[in-house]
Amino acid sequence: MSDRFFGVGCMVPRVEGAEDPRDWAEKVKRAFEAVPSVQKFKAIEINDLDFYWMGSGFTESDDREIYIPESGIITFEVKIPARLQTIPLLGGEGAEVFRVTILFNYVHPVTYIECVDALEEVEYPSMALVTVREFLREELAKRDSPVALLILGPSPFHADFSLRVGSGGQPAGEGFTVDVQKSLAYDRITYYHESTDALWRLYTSLQEQFSYFYQFVTMRNARLTASSQLSKQSKEIADSFKRRGLKAYLSRTMTMRHKLQSAQLDAVSARLTIIRHKRDSADDLEGLYPGEEAAHLRRYLEKVIEEDYLEEIESSEKILEVLDSRHSQELQRFATIAFSLLGVVIGAALTAVFRSWWG
Repeated sequence: MSDRFFGVGCMVPRVEGAEDPRDWAEKVKRAFEAVPSVQKFKAIEINDLDFYWMGSGFTESDDREIYIPESGIITFEVKIPARLQTIPLLGGEGAEVFRVTILFNYVHPVTYIECVDALEEVEYPSMALVTVREFLREELAKRDSPVALLILGPSPFHADFSLRVGSGGQPAGEGFTVDVQKSLAYDRITYYHESTDALWRLYTSLQEQFSYFYQFVTMRNARLTASSQLSKQSKEIADSFKRRGLKAYLSRTMTMRHKLQSAQLDAVSARLTIIRHKRDSADDLEGLYPGEEAAHLRRYLEKVIEEDYLEEIESSEKILEVLDSRHSQELQRFATIAFSLLGVVIGAALTAVFRSWWG
């Protein structure tokens, strides 16, 4: 059929021990071509390796620096028979050939996956990314490859995309029009052009918006990490105040001031991060959308920006404020008891001295 169906996400090769862009591209090429189902692999103008911290949102378990290209293109096709598709959610139309296109730029990489051989309408083209991802992960792992896949969610992007001949209701830029059908699940976004051969042109016209979307996701994830860590600190401090006994009391009195101040500083830092992110994101949005034309994806970006987790931070701050007050009271009681005991000891010592003098 002439319609083109595709999903969008962020799926990027991770290479162990790549020293430069050429080395990176060669290792990726060898790893993917070792999978018999992968055909037509190309790595084009791979330049300037840069790194992303895992804490920015890639699904890895540690904080290693992972180097990926700052510019360039990777494209290949992969054939996945229906019997090997572990997540058969493409609508049952029998799509088995998928064309993967990864576009790198200085903001953030973007991945498009097209259902190449679909003979009927694909109901959920977004799931093509899931199908390809799980298949490639398994195939690369079988070969003990130095190349793996980094995934930044939401991957797939929460919409099902297609390109058709015709005309839609909204201008989408670059000669395209678009209809957006909202849904409680994944929205359906249909682009229109005079020819479906314009799919590559559509990819490049949308790349900047999707790049900033995933950049905003990494910022959102950083805010989530900060608020989660602050909540964890607050809980640990609160739990320490629930402990009974002289040992727990003395430990709180002597060490809790530093822990409280550290958590309070982290709360200030989390708030400053929100302020900085909102300022930077507002500037980026103004550059992306100077007018109303081609703004149909804007609400997806704005939704990510709005997720600031400020309520979680404020809750932690209230807990820390209560605990700080309680600690001050305990410290005052400790000081009173300590000075009283010191007075008793000094008094007893002076009494003993006087008795020895005038005994």
